[in-house]
Amino acid sequence: MSRAERRLYAAGVALVALAACGRVLAESRAELVEGRAALAAGQPDVGIRHLRRAAHLYLPGSPFVREAYASLESAARNAEVRGQPDQALAAWRAIRASCLATRWLLVPYADSLERANRRIARLVALQPPATVDRDLPLAQREERHLALLQQDDAPSPAWVVVMGLGFAAWVSAVAWAVARGWDDEDVPQWRVLRVAGAVTAAGMALFFLALARA
Repeated sequence: MSRAERRLYAAGVALVALAACGRVLAESRAELVEGRAALAAGQPDVGIRHLRRAAHLYLPGSPFVREAYASLESAARNAEVRGQPDQALAAWRAIRASCLATRWLLVPYADSLERANRRIARLVALQPPATVDRDLPLAQREERHLALLQQDDAPSPAWVVVMGLGFAAWVSAVAWAVARGWDDEDVPQWRVLRVAGAVTAAGMALFFLALARA
């Protein structure tokens, strides 16, 4: 592949990525507008659903995602003031779900997730307790619910990265061996094949180790 062909290929990939990002931003903005309109029209369930979708359409730095979280939190706090715990819970849970659904190496809007966890724990603790919790004081029930919400059973981000690197090394080495492991006369290029084999083995080892630990 010539330099001009590589540049053309890179430009094509960049355009596709740019178009995909633009679509995500446009959809997030549309969901934000619909969510706010539904809340203003007195349709909290519909509004919260649209705002949750807007927050799910995450791109780093997106203003629409940030505004969606702000609108959800405002809806949750207003519902609490009006004495509507079910509606407040729905909004706080939408915040929590969006934070967890969009996490990668870090949790976007981690402060919002922490506030949502604490408010959910408080609102759930204020509900009539189950028989097993009936004798527990409110503060203890709240702490128990908060501990459950803060449990994180997701794969460790570091091991996910290692898994990706291992898989990339594995696939790249196999591809390199196929492309360069034999010359035009089908004579094995043992140096290339040995290096590719070693990288393949290392990549597979990293992949399966990370898979077991993640």
